[in-house]
Amino acid sequence: MSELFAWISHSALGAWIVSSGYIWPTLESLHFVSLCVRFGSILVIDLRLIGFYRSACASMVDVLTRFALAAFAVNLATGVLFFAGNTYKYVGNAAFEVKLLLIVAAGINAWFYKARLSRIVQTEAVTLGTISVGSLSIFFWIGVIVCGRMITFYAP
Repeated sequence: MSELFAWISHSALGAWIVSSGYIWPTLESLHFVSLCVRFGSILVIDLRLIGFYRSACASMVDVLTRFALAAFAVNLATGVLFFAGNTYKYVGNAAFEVKLLLIVAAGINAWFYKARLSRIVQTEAVTLGTISVGSLSIFFWIGVIVCGRMITFYAP
């Protein structure tokens, strides 16, 4: 496995990312701005699931979902580039591993919402299921943000 990480770290993509003093900060900026868009969009949807703004923003859920998915795509792309540019900062890093687990958990939570609860969005109903999904989503994404910030402090 370490051979794979060495190959990624020494690839042309990895070399390009660390070749300039502007590439990494640009990626950081894109990652941060898309994080803000994603978390803001998801937060509004989750607060709605929990019981806030039930009648005020039903029509906005689809738009916010599109924003969140687009922002997630940018976060994923920049995250892969970070990994390629400094593989050994992330491999074996507890904060990075927890961050990935929380992203998977948030994805499962979102899938459950889409499969089981998305029809409730157009109503004003608040159920134990919607409260649970909304609360877990907020918890998971805050955890992703905190763990992402902690990666630097837990670097091997």
